Amino acid sequence: MTVAAAPKPWDVPPLVALGALVLAAAIIFPLMRPTPLYPTSLPPLAVDGAALMAEHRRDLRRPRPVATTEALAAWNALTLAQSRAVRERAAWQAQANFASQLFEATEGAPEARLAVRAVAAQQFLANLANPASPGTIVARRHGLAGPEADPTITDAHRLGWFFLRWERLALPTPEHGHVEPLTDTLLRITPATQRAFASWLLSARCTDITGSANPDPRACAEVRRPMIAFATRVDPRYPRDEALAATDVMLAVGLRHPRVATEAERRGTDLEEAQAALHQAQDRYAMLSRAQPDRRWARYSLAVLRELSE
Repeated sequence: MTVAAAPKPWDVPPLVALGALVLAAAIIFPLMRPTPLYPTSLPPLAVDGAALMAEHRRDLRRPRPVATTEALAAWNALTLAQSRAVRERAAWQAQANFASQLFEATEGAPEARLAVRAVAAQQFLANLANPASPGTIVARRHGLAGPEADPTITDAHRLGWFFLRWERLALPTPEHGHVEPLTDTLLRITPATQRAFASWLLSARCTDITGSANPDPRACAEVRRPMIAFATRVDPRYPRDEALAATDVMLAVGLRHPRVATEAERRGTDLEEAQAALHQAQDRYAMLSRAQPDRRWARYSLAVLRELSE
């Protein structure tokens, strides 16, 4: 009597095997399909923290003018006014007083100005652990202190932000009228400080850049674009096109989905501007995809297409 061989586990009927493959494909391929990815910040710019901290220590050793205390008192009064969000005129008066006191204390000498600024910056860093300090309150609005601050933020980033803020507030700015462009102020600080400020701004959220809970997305786009150009100059490897595309997407999303959603804020011009920004971003992602195939570009493009289809 002939005994039939026991079926082996791999002897699966062809139709059953085919069905299993179809089922596996149905499960796996949807998981492999790219999902939309929305940029929330720009590509980072490396900062030379050691160089900036060395400059700061050198400035701390500079001879200080006799009236340093008076200049610092004016600065602290201005920071207090800003931390309390006082009336616009009161804040302008505090700024005008600081600019005047600083000029009188230093007689306009650059070395003396750096000495006073270094003392103010050191006090700012020393008080960051105190949540009630006016400087800390202002820094928290810009994402530089407190539990919600980006953990990658360093003292070099904080100094870059502080120094640029100091230089702008030290200007004899009129109560109403023209304010010096940010890029002009940037040219009056050292390369290490420029890079630290740009590094902070490129990684900052729109709320951090403006210090407002309900920012105008246009204001953020307007300040991000020159920082992208600056980053490209100091580091030719900086991904300019990716950063510009991300700026366009964030602008469009901010215009199309305002934090306070009202019909008045969704004006036709806003939606048209958002549409144009999305098309620009899509063109850049298509160009990047041709130049350097990467799954990210497909995900970013899907986010753009999702916005365009709404």
